[in-house]
Amino acid sequence: MANWRVVFSGENHPYDNMAEDEAILTAYRRGKVGPTLRIYRWSHDAISLGCFQNASRVLNLTNCLEKNVPFVRRITGGEAIFHGNDLSYSLTLSNRDLALPVSVKDAFTVITEFILNAYKRLGIKCSFFSKACDKKSTFCFAKRQGFDVVVDGKKMGGNAQKRVDKNIVFQHGSIPFSLDVAKMKPFFIEDLSGIRETAIALDSILPSPISFDELSIKLTESFENTFGLSLKKEPLTPFELEIASDLKKEKYGNRNWLHKKTNVA
Repeated sequence: MANWRVVFSGENHPYDNMAEDEAILTAYRRGKVGPTLRIYRWSHDAISLGCFQNASRVLNLTNCLEKNVPFVRRITGGEAIFHGNDLSYSLTLSNRDLALPVSVKDAFTVITEFILNAYKRLGIKCSFFSKACDKKSTFCFAKRQGFDVVVDGKKMGGNAQKRVDKNIVFQHGSIPFSLDVAKMKPFFIEDLSGIRETAIALDSILPSPISFDELSIKLTESFENTFGLSLKKEPLTPFELEIASDLKKEKYGNRNWLHKKTNVA
């Protein structure tokens, strides 16, 4: 069995968060580290765009600049997510580490089972969305797909995946503690007024607030129980930190990457 580890990165700038995610993926591909679950948060309000989204078509860039709400482009696809009061995780592994099915959708469902189980440990009744994608949107929480986790039919967080070298899987996602629609609206071109009809957050479900640390523990325990393995708590290696530093300067904090032109909204 692979030697699994969990990395608790704490609170970081958006550029650092995406750089560290990719640094782990690079280190894993090179055989420097084992499969890794990383749990982290964002130092302040920020937006992550899907890799193929066009910032100028999704965001009100003037308001982002004036209000100091930075955005970052992920290496995964999908739609934009507003971060700040959420827990984020990333997972780097190969198919063999969890004996994943070949189908991308099936593998996504297997991996995300640990999130469902974590919610159930909190007393939340949840399931995967049982229908096809129900609408088009540039905002992640506004649309639901067959592999999304829903509570009372409303999407709970968002997850995105990338395949590398056919066998390597990278997945990351966000679990919102709350959804402050009034705070988010000024930074998006799309009207987000109806978000509460399609999305939900922990503060609307749990009888009392849960802290970031408490949820981190629940997710870690759920991961171990779901997949029958043990996670060893470790920091990022010097190799990963060096790669992350380079990626922050050359990619995630670079205007060319942030404003990469695409044909997708």
